[in-house]
Amino acid sequence: MRAARVSLAIAAVIAAISSQALAERTIRGVVVKVDGISGIISVREMHPGMAGAISYGTAEEFKVQDGLLFDAVRSGDEVVFSASEVNGAMTITKLSEQ
Repeated sequence: MRAARVSLAIAAVIAAISSQALAERTIRGVVVKVDGISGIISVREMHPGMAGAISYGTAEEFKVQDGLLFDAVRSGDEVVFSASEVNGAMTITKLSEQ
């Protein structure tokens, strides 16, 4: 009985870790808009193509986990960031400028 509980607990931990890893994604793009009042940064995702060509997707809005990011980026900056779903909204968790 105890072995079954331990196995069930381990399975629950593995499921939680894998769902968290799947929820986070890394994105490369260009900052389109920085709205410090709303706590949102809009980013146009970059899609590398053939022969080094780059195409851009539509702009997406992301909440910001750390308010200091608003001082770090401006419209037109190329960035790489990680985003995950927090309270139902895609939220930037890590950001670095290119």
